[in-house]
Amino acid sequence: MLDHVRGYFRRTVFKTIRFLKHPRKLKRSGVMRWFALHFLNKRVWKPTQHTFSGGLAIGMFITLQLLPIQMPAATIVAAIFRVNIPIALVMCWLSNPVTMAALVPLEYAVGKWALAFFTQVPSTPFPDKLPEDVAGMWMALREHAPVMLFGGVVLGAVLTPISYAVSYVTWGWLEHWRDRRKEPELPLKSGDDPL
Repeated sequence: MLDHVRGYFRRTVFKTIRFLKHPRKLKRSGVMRWFALHFLNKRVWKPTQHTFSGGLAIGMFITLQLLPIQMPAATIVAAIFRVNIPIALVMCWLSNPVTMAALVPLEYAVGKWALAFFTQVPSTPFPDKLPEDVAGMWMALREHAPVMLFGGVVLGAVLTPISYAVSYVTWGWLEHWRDRRKEPELPLKSGDDPL
C-alpha cells in the first residue's frame, strides 16, 4: 500500500512538473519562464556541495532577521540565487520561540556596538524580562527594534560567509572520506611484507 501511494505521489509530481515546464506554457508567459527557471530547476531541490552551502548561508542570514516573513523570504532568495530551497527553509527554524531568548539580546548588543560608530543609540536599558506573547514583546522592544534589526544584519553579514565556507569544506571532506572508505583494499601477495 505504501509503495502504491509513493508511486502515485511521484507520478503526480512528475506530471505537474512536465505540465509547468511545457514549452508552450513557457513561451506564452514570462512569469512561468521565471518560475520554471528558479523553482523547477533540479539544482534548487537536490543538494550538491555548492547548492547546500548556498542554501545554508542564505538561511543563516534570513534566520537572523527577526521578522515574521522569514520562510517566504528564504524561499524566494534561495530560488533567485538557485541554491537549495529546503536547506534554506530548515535554517529559518533556528530562530523560534525557544531560541529567541538568546537571539534578541545578542542582536541588540551587536546592533548597539555597531551603531555606536555612526549614530546615537537608545539610552533606555534593554528589558530584562520580555512578555510571553509576540505582540507584547514587540511593544516592549519598540524603541530597541531598529538597533536589533541592524544587529541582525551585521550578524548575518558576518555569519553568512562563515557558514558557507564551513559547510562547503565539510561537504568536501565528507565526500572525500566516503570515497576513501569505498576504495577496496588490495589483497597481499604471498611474498609481500605486510609492513
